[in-house]
Amino acid sequence: MLVTVIGLTSLVGLAAAPQLSSAEKSVVIWDGTAVQVEAGELQVPESRQRSTPRRVTIPYYRLKSTSPAPASPIFLLAGGPGSSGIDRFKGEETNREAMFYRTIADVVMFDQRGGGHSRPELHCPQIRQYPLDQPIDERFRAMAREAVIECRDQHVRQGVDLAAYNTVENAADVNDLRLALGYKRITLIGGSYGSHLALRLMQQYPDTVDRVVLFGVEGPDHTWDSPREMLNTLERIAEATERSAAFAGRTPAGGLLKTFAQTLARLETAPQTITVMDHGQTRTVTIDAEFVRRAWRRDAGRRNNPNIWPELIIAMDRGDFSVLGRRAVASRTIEVPDPIHFSMDCSSGVSEARRRRYEHDSARSFLGDINAEYEALCGVWPVEKFDASFHDNVVSDIPTLIVHGTWDMSTPLENAREVARTLTRSRLVEVIGGNHGALYNLYERWAPMRDRMRQFLTGHEADFPATIDDMKEIVFKMPGEVTQ
Repeated sequence: MLVTVIGLTSLVGLAAAPQLSSAEKSVVIWDGTAVQVEAGELQVPESRQRSTPRRVTIPYYRLKSTSPAPASPIFLLAGGPGSSGIDRFKGEETNREAMFYRTIADVVMFDQRGGGHSRPELHCPQIRQYPLDQPIDERFRAMAREAVIECRDQHVRQGVDLAAYNTVENAADVNDLRLALGYKRITLIGGSYGSHLALRLMQQYPDTVDRVVLFGVEGPDHTWDSPREMLNTLERIAEATERSAAFAGRTPAGGLLKTFAQTLARLETAPQTITVMDHGQTRTVTIDAEFVRRAWRRDAGRRNNPNIWPELIIAMDRGDFSVLGRRAVASRTIEVPDPIHFSMDCSSGVSEARRRRYEHDSARSFLGDINAEYEALCGVWPVEKFDASFHDNVVSDIPTLIVHGTWDMSTPLENAREVARTLTRSRLVEVIGGNHGALYNLYERWAPMRDRMRQFLTGHEADFPATIDDMKEIVFKMPGEVTQ
């Protein structure tokens, strides 16, 4: 395994300069219509730390602004890591967002190194099948490690410098794209991993960033998840659920979280074996505490069907695990995420102080080890280990708007609060009931959103409130109306 310690003041720039090519292209979007874009590719060094002839190709789309006086160009930073920014443009949500931004400034979307349509294409086709009748334990993690090592070795044999696929290099790619397109300063809009990348750009290239919009915030030291803060999110969801008319008189004594904890305690000593039909076959599968812990994060806080998580807890409390059956079968298939997942997240890692805090977090007894994947798999993946300053909070006076949901089960609200404290010109908007895409929650349902955003992106004072209540859009169904 390669571990290289590097500083963050500058990148060495050992390879040849980036090269840009572009042409007009017609892109068919979600509603069947075509949009003309500038479609291009930027070739950048695979590594700016080590001399190498290998290049990475970054594809991009640019929408020229329709404004007579455009603001700073807007770069949309996709999440993931590894999501395709140019594919997302074809979907309704991102397309509507981009076309709105186009009325304000040029809009640039791209696929980050290692993700989407960038080249080299990095994939992990490895799959393992874990026995259905066995609980999920260290044997499961060992099989996952075996598959990850096989994927790692496959790419290393092909000459890929996996350690070069990290957020510092990723930020340098964005800066090179900015330069190649002829922009002096740009505005960044990023959610989830895209917020992590935006914060890196604010730290690495502060003089090039005009304004920033963050949502679903992953700060410099937030790649690993905080058990306590995830439990805080669950508590907010549980409290709102228990207040709803749909669960009046139906919530078990002590509340949803206490009931969930009691179910986990029973499964720790006595895992349940159930029979399910899967693709026409009868299968017997074991439901254990570790599997149920994995399931909660997927179900809790789903705005489109908020009943799923509480109904599951109530069903398990009365001994009914059938709803988990087919999902438990699927959970025994170990599929390795694409390499960019490991390269970006494992290189970002966690500070020692935060790691120790998580190890002694009392919420782990309830949630389990929510960072087990990082603990089990990052040790076998090549990474560049950055110096300790990588995990420092970003201190900046760049105008920044932060939008974060109180029901965000991927990045807890406390992330956004921590990031906002050291951004002296930031405004944090907490969306009550908002999820990981809280920015889109506001675009869909908060009438002043576009006007306020236009003001912010054009350099004016924008009157965003500290909180926006979006709970009225979350509809708990009454018994008999629920569909799983």
